[in-house]
Amino acid sequence: MRKEIYINPKYANLSDFINQIPEKFEQIGVLIHTGRNDIRDVEVDGVRIVIKSFIKITGLNKLVFATIRKSKAQRSYEYSMRLLEYSITSPEPVAYVNCYENCLLVNSYYVCLYTDYQPVDKLFELPLLESEQALKAFARFTYKLHRLGIYHNDYNLNNVLYSYNGQNYDFSIIDNNRMQFSRYSYFKGLRIFQRIQLPKEKLMVISSEYAAQVHTSDLKTWNVLIFFRFLNSCKCFLKKQFKSLIHMNRN
Repeated sequence: MRKEIYINPKYANLSDFINQIPEKFEQIGVLIHTGRNDIRDVEVDGVRIVIKSFIKITGLNKLVFATIRKSKAQRSYEYSMRLLEYSITSPEPVAYVNCYENCLLVNSYYVCLYTDYQPVDKLFELPLLESEQALKAFARFTYKLHRLGIYHNDYNLNNVLYSYNGQNYDFSIIDNNRMQFSRYSYFKGLRIFQRIQLPKEKLMVISSEYAAQVHTSDLKTWNVLIFFRFLNSCKCFLKKQFKSLIHMNRN
């Protein structure tokens, strides 16, 4: 197996440990998430880090990520560094590791610092009277991202964390391998909300605050947001039906 490793110079002292991640991933630290990807929480030389293993790489993607596209781990590292350059909070990147066999990418690992920020989904589950200010702050934060030309293409409540100091909310973005950097677009910005799963009354708070930042009407913004959510629902439905059809044909 051939390994391609890039380490943030700030954490060069962790190079020996990082070099061993592919061989020892299953034995190190504590498993804090499993599923399509596995995530482990580890402390090394007094530095608490998180390691994400992108393990589900299909046959075609093994070739694509080895030749045409950067791996998810590499994109996570580079996009997170870019966020920090824009003064957007995100766990500091430590390293990425790409593993190849027969010139194909078989696995990749992204390493970043641990963060004690909490997922926003629990915050937004609170009654509207208790969560309204947080929802408005979230809308302003999202607008700030878009004005900077930052679009997170997997923008959902699991990929945004927050901290609260008693007066202000600070948000942090994670799972950054699917991002786009381009000029501001009102419609592109509203499309990003299509995966935010919240009750209508809370979505309306976000929509209204976003409209206020853009200096446009609440009704227009709400209608555009709902339209993109409808399109996304149709897309997900058709994708599910297509997969079911393929499964039936195989049987």
